[in-house]
Amino acid sequence: DLLPPGFPNIDMGPQLKVVERTRTATMLCSASGNPDPEITWYKDFLPIDPSTSSGRIKQLRSERFEGTPIRGALQIENSEELDQGKYECVASNVEGVRYSSPANLYVRGREQPDCRARQ
Repeated sequence: DLLPPGFPNIDMGPQLKVVERTRTATMLCSASGNPDPEITWYKDFLPIDPSTSSGRIKQLRSERFEGTPIRGALQIENSEELDQGKYECVASNVEGVRYSSPANLYVRGREQPDCRARQ
């Protein structure tokens, strides 16, 4: 069951993340292979299409994280509750397709100071 030499590999997959509502969440993904794999993202097992998000969701083409070039990070601006879910990045090239382990994104409400009068 040997994989072809250029088969995609997920070098760094997304990690569990908690973000406050309206903040920016970035899910990281880095993959290698020959040829360089194309990275796509899935949320709750459905493909994410950044073009339908009015620019709120972007796939970053190159970013550095602790010195490692990240070509496939997913950036979600102005997070809202509907962004919460299970995210996977998928690396594909002519040799095959590899899925990352899934990672959950949790979106929590902004902390509101308790301004009710004390009785």
